[in-house]
Amino acid sequence: MSSSASAKKKVSFLSFIKHSCWTYLQYAATQMSPDRLHQVQQKRLRQFLKTARASSPYYREKFRHIDADCVDLSKYPVTTKAEMMAHFDQVVTDPAVTHATVEEFIADTGNVNQTFQGKYTVSHTSGSQGQPTLIVQNQLVLNLLFAFQMTRGNISYRGARRFLQPILNLWNPTRLAVLISQQGFFPSAWIWQHLPEYMHRYMRFLFLPANDPDLIAKLNAFSPAVLTATPTTLDLLSLKTDQLNLPRMKQAVTWSETLTLKARSRISAAFQAPVMDNYACGECMFMTNGCPTGTGAHVNADWIILEVVDEQNRPVPPGQLGHKVLMTNLANTVQPFIRYEIGDRLVMATEPCGCGNKLPRIETIIGRAADFFWVKSTSGYRPLTAYPFQHAFDYLREVREWQAEQVERNHIIIRLEPIPGATPDLPLARTRLDERLTITGLLHDIQITFEVVPQLTTDAHSAKFRRMISRVGVPADLEPSLQNIAADLEHPQ
Repeated sequence: MSSSASAKKKVSFLSFIKHSCWTYLQYAATQMSPDRLHQVQQKRLRQFLKTARASSPYYREKFRHIDADCVDLSKYPVTTKAEMMAHFDQVVTDPAVTHATVEEFIADTGNVNQTFQGKYTVSHTSGSQGQPTLIVQNQLVLNLLFAFQMTRGNISYRGARRFLQPILNLWNPTRLAVLISQQGFFPSAWIWQHLPEYMHRYMRFLFLPANDPDLIAKLNAFSPAVLTATPTTLDLLSLKTDQLNLPRMKQAVTWSETLTLKARSRISAAFQAPVMDNYACGECMFMTNGCPTGTGAHVNADWIILEVVDEQNRPVPPGQLGHKVLMTNLANTVQPFIRYEIGDRLVMATEPCGCGNKLPRIETIIGRAADFFWVKSTSGYRPLTAYPFQHAFDYLREVREWQAEQVERNHIIIRLEPIPGATPDLPLARTRLDERLTITGLLHDIQITFEVVPQLTTDAHSAKFRRMISRVGVPADLEPSLQNIAADLEHPQ
């Protein structure tokens, strides 16, 4: 062996030890007191804002009226997706990163496994509810995502066992299977192509399209300990447990879509494993890790700040439903997201979590504020949310999934997908829905048509399953008092 080869091996080993120690130290934040967590968060926020001001022409100009030492985010203006994309070249902190060069890079799907300019990773949102967002991320973002999944999102990394877990994983690497709905630069698919090199020593990795004709055979052969996919994909798999043989399964991880209580119960029962429901967005993939003891997810608040706010961006207290979320990603210094609007509606928990994780917990994830149907009532236009449909259909045992499509302003088609071998009780479904529509006061304003379909599919463009689909959009003559809500529909985040 040459001396140069020996030196390279030594450096590689030292790098592996360094990264491994850093990874497993990321668990510490889950045991921090609120005061200590706030101190860590504020220290990182101060440095992050300093970097954004110094290196981003857009933020330097946008924050010119704010004192340079100010770390009170409420003093800073909100950033929308439309602003981000309109000023992309001025937002990014590296002048070599431009809208044109990123677009050129992602136009070639062969670049999915490659880094942009040798040091960044890029992706884009689907744009199914608005214009796509281009996202450029530095290596720290990816390192945090996988470190959190290895520690905070790992059901085995608990109690005294966590001190032995790194050694156990080296001896017997975790077998992780990822099922994706659509390949390309979509965050949920792209992200797994960039697993940090040192992580491969701790994991054995299987990456499969959800529609692979040999999916079940390949899963059985691989025998994962962790299975991660959208709720729809795992829910469909849960109906085929007679064909699956996964004795190593320890946990399932869901993302991208809303996980209903019925789906969680079916998936957990089918795989005999807890379900960790990760809530995230393409702009911050490491936002949360699901809680193993129940619904909700813990916010990785040492590296991200989530503000649950109302329509006027005023803070909403824990226990109350917000209208949207403002997100500040403290790790992404190449494309800073500062008080970035996300149209999801959240409820933060008011009590400590029973799992022992002290990080803030999202108790309920409702989905986007854009999940409204605008219908015409005798008193004018009214927003109709998913609630009446959820309460009507989520507890029908013979129904696996439902979807509502607004085909005309006051005509909604309800599609029900039954569990194999079952027949939905349509009169009962209609009765349940009528009860809920009566509560909303819209019962006599809406025409409902029911359809039973063999299988509901994901959206062809976004590869996500959508329960609420409107073909008519926002009314052109919407009352001025409703324009704030309408703005979320026209420009969802």
